[in-house]
Amino acid sequence: MPESNHLTIAALALAVLVVATGAEAHARLDSASPAVGSTVGSSPGQVTLHFTEALEPKFSGATVSNAAGARVDTGSSASGTTMRIGVKGLGPGTYSVNWHALSVDTHKTQGSFSFHVGK
Repeated sequence: MPESNHLTIAALALAVLVVATGAEAHARLDSASPAVGSTVGSSPGQVTLHFTEALEPKFSGATVSNAAGARVDTGSSASGTTMRIGVKGLGPGTYSVNWHALSVDTHKTQGSFSFHVGK
């Protein structure tokens, strides 16, 4: 096989790999503080979410709710791969975090998790 054909095949394989990798890119939750499913001894000052891709701040957000479903957050903001949700002083109990994210490559993701405050 001529060398130019080898280069063409290699270039096509690389292009397929780049397209396949790009198609799979979504802003997935990488970590959170408080951690998913964790118990913390006292109220955090905020909930921080870290994502695998950069976020579009205007189209990404989150809420924190208590066990009765009432919101206990003071709003959220996103910058780069991080989202921060302010919370009021949280008493003992279980809290749900519901988030939605739009990555800079226009893929939407959403999810939820809970954490517990108290002993």
